[in-house]
Amino acid sequence: MKKAIAFIAAAMVFASCSNNEEIKNDLEGKNDVVIEFDNGFKNDKLILGSTYTNGNGEILTINSFDYIVSNFVLVTDEGKEVVYPKDHGYFIISEGGNGKTKNVEISLKDVPAGKYTKVKFGIGVDRERFLQGQAAQEDFWTIAENYNMTWSWQAGYKFVVLEGNYKANAQETEDIFMLHIASRGSSGDDLYREVELPMDLAIVSAEKSPQLHVKVDANVMLDGQEKIKLVDQSTIMGGPNALKIADNCKGMFMVHHVHNGNHH
Repeated sequence: MKKAIAFIAAAMVFASCSNNEEIKNDLEGKNDVVIEFDNGFKNDKLILGSTYTNGNGEILTINSFDYIVSNFVLVTDEGKEVVYPKDHGYFIISEGGNGKTKNVEISLKDVPAGKYTKVKFGIGVDRERFLQGQAAQEDFWTIAENYNMTWSWQAGYKFVVLEGNYKANAQETEDIFMLHIASRGSSGDDLYREVELPMDLAIVSAEKSPQLHVKVDANVMLDGQEKIKLVDQSTIMGGPNALKIADNCKGMFMVHHVHNGNHH
């Protein structure tokens, strides 16, 4: 009996050591973190050309929804921040349409192994980066141009674009609306905003490449903490309402769930 107990205890110690070693090895190396942006409007999936009713009772037909995300930071369960390289950290998310390619997924390359519980990122292009000059933007400026997300170089980028037609309940015909929440180069209001999102545990290792599923609610642009009525102003590219919408945009995003895949 004593020999049997000793054997079982030794086996448990061996198994424990083996499991610890497996976990240790599992969280070594680097891998990609894929982020999918699932664009919606209130509780519905956003489909270009479709009609939605916002919280102000206005009926919107959306023809374009595009935005820039940037400056990603992943935060571990121990609070350590892993900053994604700034030179490669600017992306266009687009529902497509008007000759543009639909793009709703990005990949953060070679993220160090770890257990991550938060993701941070910016909406738009930070002024520090813009002031580094056009050469510093490398290929991103051209990509943004192809998605119609730029003004002239002096004027800068469009950060978030929502366009289409709308009508209030009493209207019989539709009017055009254009929301271009944008920078104005090195002057004017800075509409760049940052968000921090908690999430389920995302595990990165040489063998684990997680996918974050981020839900995005375009309705929040007009129906967030600040209420914006298109019937009062249907073209917004600057001014007080642009500042309000930029602040609303921080509430558009949430990490709905995480897939921890065993792949490169």
